[in-house]
Amino acid sequence: MHDAPVASTTSARGVTAHSSIPFHDSLSPPLSTDELDFSAMSSADVSSRRPHVLVIAFPSQGHLLPLLDFAHLLSTRHRVHITVAATPSSLPLLSAFLASTPLAAALPMPLPDPSAPEQAGQLAPGTHHALLAVPLSTLRGPLVSWARSQRDPPTAVLSDFFLGSAQLIADDLRVPRVVFYSSGAFATAVAEPLWSGSLPLDPNSPVVLGDLPGSPSIPYRHVPTMVKAYVPGDPDWELAREGFRLNSRAWGAVLNTFAAMEGDFLEHLKRHFGHGRVWAVGPVSASGCRARERPTAGTEELFSWLADCPARSVLYVCFGSMYKPPPAQAAALGAALEASGVRFIWAVSADVAVLPEGLEERARDRGRVVRGWAPQMEILRHAAVGAFVTHCGWNSTLEGVAAGVTLVTWPMKADQFIDARLVVDVHGAAVRAAEGESAVPDPTTLARVFADAVDGAELAGVRAKAVALAVAAAEAVEEGGSSWLDLERMVRELEAVAAA
Repeated sequence: MHDAPVASTTSARGVTAHSSIPFHDSLSPPLSTDELDFSAMSSADVSSRRPHVLVIAFPSQGHLLPLLDFAHLLSTRHRVHITVAATPSSLPLLSAFLASTPLAAALPMPLPDPSAPEQAGQLAPGTHHALLAVPLSTLRGPLVSWARSQRDPPTAVLSDFFLGSAQLIADDLRVPRVVFYSSGAFATAVAEPLWSGSLPLDPNSPVVLGDLPGSPSIPYRHVPTMVKAYVPGDPDWELAREGFRLNSRAWGAVLNTFAAMEGDFLEHLKRHFGHGRVWAVGPVSASGCRARERPTAGTEELFSWLADCPARSVLYVCFGSMYKPPPAQAAALGAALEASGVRFIWAVSADVAVLPEGLEERARDRGRVVRGWAPQMEILRHAAVGAFVTHCGWNSTLEGVAAGVTLVTWPMKADQFIDARLVVDVHGAAVRAAEGESAVPDPTTLARVFADAVDGAELAGVRAKAVALAVAAAEAVEEGGSSWLDLERMVRELEAVAAA
């Protein structure tokens, strides 16, 4: 039986954790995995050794939660031991994962510089959160020292794609690294070559990616925000760029997607990386490791109201629980919801003070406004919900796809424009509403889009394609499905490395 990595403790929050790792000033020079023969690794009990994966988390909820969903699948289905290295601010997000994953433990990793930011809210205004990778890169030495001190050290490293510097940790430990992409295969295939190309990009010219399926031409305004935010010569951005480049050296890549949705782009990534160790294992939110929030009076009333609504009659609107719409945008959106005549749920940030005056009272019979966190997956899976107005963040896109609702796209930043193109143009399972964070659409036009998305006859084909894509998503994660099989293939490779 595989020994626990180290003794653990339980905090008042219920987080099982290893003792904090020590910090060492000196960093050993990097070793290259290019020529490493993992089959030559030795161990005193190689015949019985199970994989032990060191997971290095990026401290952003949209990145961390799908990574934990995947780690849960890896561990509970295949008895893979997991150690999650996370900054103190991320530890509360690990509670549900640890409670549902018996072979997992947390490894708190305080940053060497206590004043360094460890979450997006601590960055200077306007700073892209990709730069959180800079202070996290200083943990290389402490993590390597921790791993080398273990009786049962990690046999592989798994890290978010924002943490390319984790490749150097894997090099030092002479173990393979698997990079986890919390974005889709299309978005990954767009961004990957840009980091190795000429930057910055010309804002007056589209990006033409002739090697990708369909040879897409990407307008500059749709290029992923992190690429456009890059500042040549800036030390932090140069380090971040080098991290993205290091992802191409990873032994394997895992994506939260499924073959029926992005098969052509997955095959492209295999050619791009030069190997077949590219595994699509999604949607990972089906793993069930996330804790359900305790019902509140508000959520109980919401689902009671939904229970009285006809099937697929409700439009759900959410751009993320932290999004604060500009007043003019909120007014246009509110006016469109009223004019559409459809039932709706509108989820907004808890501190949004300005909504169209009187909207909640006037629309009480056919709408609800949820302030702050909303149980999105449960809402989307409810039989009464038929359409979803979304910013097309990848997690939300996959949750909407898995629920079989019609997506109404309003991409704003990051890779959201690419995700919108995937569901609208490639699959025909969505319709466009607007784009951009500052967009203020005409309420009458927007109202028509909302009404058509729910039950308009002209969009019957779109709704049918959305349902078909949901069926494919469900089949992918069932036993024998494409995502199920990809996880099996990956684990067999990890077991071979651990036993070598």
